[in-house]
Amino acid sequence: MARIINTAVLLAALAFGLSGCGQRERARIEIDFSKASEWRYLLAVDISGTPQDSAKYFSGSLRAYLQGQPGQPGAGPLQANLADVHLIAPFMAEDERSDVERRLNNLRVMVSEDGVTLSDTAGIPGVFSGAWDIMRSPARVIPAMPNADMAVGSSWEREQRFPLTIPQGEADGLLYQLYTLDSLFKTPEGFPVAAISWVFTYRVAMLEDGSGSLRKHPLSGSGRGTAKLDLNRKKLLQSQAAFQVTHSNMTGLDINEVVHFEMVE
Repeated sequence: MARIINTAVLLAALAFGLSGCGQRERARIEIDFSKASEWRYLLAVDISGTPQDSAKYFSGSLRAYLQGQPGQPGAGPLQANLADVHLIAPFMAEDERSDVERRLNNLRVMVSEDGVTLSDTAGIPGVFSGAWDIMRSPARVIPAMPNADMAVGSSWEREQRFPLTIPQGEADGLLYQLYTLDSLFKTPEGFPVAAISWVFTYRVAMLEDGSGSLRKHPLSGSGRGTAKLDLNRKKLLQSQAAFQVTHSNMTGLDINEVVHFEMVE
């Protein structure tokens, strides 16, 4: 009799445990852009690398603030511009570096659940022939939110395509990101936060002359990112992405890029 009772208790406990496993924590994962004009983020980009046929090491960095611009309250994506842009790039001629800084100061960034769009879509020709596309740094580090109730462990994806101009001709940049809601937790002050991570791939595809078809992929890379989202205020607190160019026939370079993005309160 005792064996029967113990077996029944064991089966009941197992059933309870299985049912609990199916009830994962959930939260609404979204960004509220109604006060986006008041937001200000620090954008920090560091790159380093070595030419594949040389032992010569190079490095560079970008520091700027991404700040929201006034718009229609309660509607639309975050519209922002870069301010206080400071670019260190000893591998570039001074006139080229100044031109890049000027273009970055004029860059407009729009963020929504569909991803990041930029006012300057041509990239910056000459900076490693597209291997370090500075314009794309915000797109790699700002995650696209699903604006939906999500369970811990669930995923969503985004794909973006944008034109580039490189010395070899016209090209398309392709950015694919796969996101996962890793966990939900509370800060020591008791505020709920969502931890998000993602993997992404990036490639540059040349266009056939006179047609819209893609023909080859002279540059590609991959990376990983993490972010924290304030669930009460529905705004991104910070994120970081590490990116590596893993194949670059047109430049002969191996490049590592780390982008940090953090709310300045």
